[in-house]
Amino acid sequence: MFSAMQVILVCLWTWLFTVTGSNVQIFTYASAVLHGMIVGLIMGDMTTGLTVGGTLCLMGLGVGGYGGSSVPDYNLGTIVGTVFAIGTGQGMEAGLAVGVPVAALGTEFDIIAKMCGSFFLHGEMRVAARKEFNKLGIFPHGYNVFRATLYTLPVLLVMTVGSGIITSLLAAMPEWLTKGLNTAAGMLPAVGFAILMKYLPVREYGIFIVFGFACAAYLGLSMVAISLFALIFAFVIYRQLEIKDNAGSVVAAGANGEDYDE
Repeated sequence: MFSAMQVILVCLWTWLFTVTGSNVQIFTYASAVLHGMIVGLIMGDMTTGLTVGGTLCLMGLGVGGYGGSSVPDYNLGTIVGTVFAIGTGQGMEAGLAVGVPVAALGTEFDIIAKMCGSFFLHGEMRVAARKEFNKLGIFPHGYNVFRATLYTLPVLLVMTVGSGIITSLLAAMPEWLTKGLNTAAGMLPAVGFAILMKYLPVREYGIFIVFGFACAAYLGLSMVAISLFALIFAFVIYRQLEIKDNAGSVVAAGANGEDYDE
């Protein structure tokens, strides 16, 4: 169904995208559409690739791994979905039929990658304790390579073995493993938000956290609406701090006997 060159190029693109997504983050926004375009070019039908990518991008709007949570990976789903939409000649329907289960499988891959990340973290802590600072870069780069290889694996399997392996793999997972991964996924957002709040000025602006919670829990507002409120509040606070800073500069210039030109 797929040529050897197509398998190599699609897997290489997946690997490179995942590596850059963990460091320089060159391709971030609307990446599902980008995947559809690139994989579509590789497969010889960019229009179908953009259609599949755009559809899965719409599915992922407002869905993100905030605070360390794990969500369906629509980028991975777009890659595999585009491959099968074009390879089978059945269009977007075939792409979505394969892409959505792969995106769901990406949730489990994200949890596994984060759990395995502790191995690289503790390795870096060990070399830091031994003051072997020249080895510190080995572990974050090693984790990037591991994560990229992990995410490329389902693409390789699907293109060489067949789409049924993804559905079979999800169905064959034992209940204890699924519950364990779900428990870990439920804990990760709480840990992530706790770490985030540790570095935020919660004492000064904690009231906005309460406001956001009230909007979501009691008013039923969407994340987009709450984000727009947050943008307005952030802009107003930024302007107030800017005016306060300019006023302080004027006072300081006057105290030093300098002319202050606005």
